[in-house]
Amino acid sequence: MDGNPDNVQLINELDKSKTDAWAELRSVAEEMTVEDRNVVWTNGGNEHSLNYPAYSERIDKATNLLYTVGAITPLYNWKSNGLPDYLPSMELSVADAIRAATYIVRSERFGDGAIAKAVEIGLLDSILHSLIKWYDVKRKSLDA
Repeated sequence: MDGNPDNVQLINELDKSKTDAWAELRSVAEEMTVEDRNVVWTNGGNEHSLNYPAYSERIDKATNLLYTVGAITPLYNWKSNGLPDYLPSMELSVADAIRAATYIVRSERFGDGAIAKAVEIGLLDSILHSLIKWYDVKRKSLDA
C-alpha cells in the first residue's frame, strides 16, 4: 500500500460501535466556545522555554475522541500525502475529514501549532461536523 488509501478504506477505519465516544464527540463539538477556539501560546512561566499552544479541555477532548472513533489512522501517510484541500466555505467529505484529522493530530507531535492552525481556520470544526454527520446517517441506517 502507498499510504494513500481510497475513501472506502479510510471510512472503514471509523468505529461505529463506539457509541459513547460518538455521543461525546457530538457534545464537545456542540459545546465548543469562542474561548475554546482562542488558542493561547505560553511558555509555561519558563522564560527559557519556547512557546507552545495551551489547548482548552474541549480541544484536547476532541483530539482524543478522534483517535477513539478511528478518525486518526495509520493507513494514511500524512507526511507524504499532506493535508487535503480545504477552504472555510467548503464541507469536507468524510474521507477528507479523516485525512485532515490524521494530518493535523500527527503533525502536532512533530511541531506545535498544527491543531491551533486547524482551529483558527475552522478546519477542526469542519472535521468534527463531517464525521458527526456521517455517523448520524450510519446510525439511522442501523436503527432502521
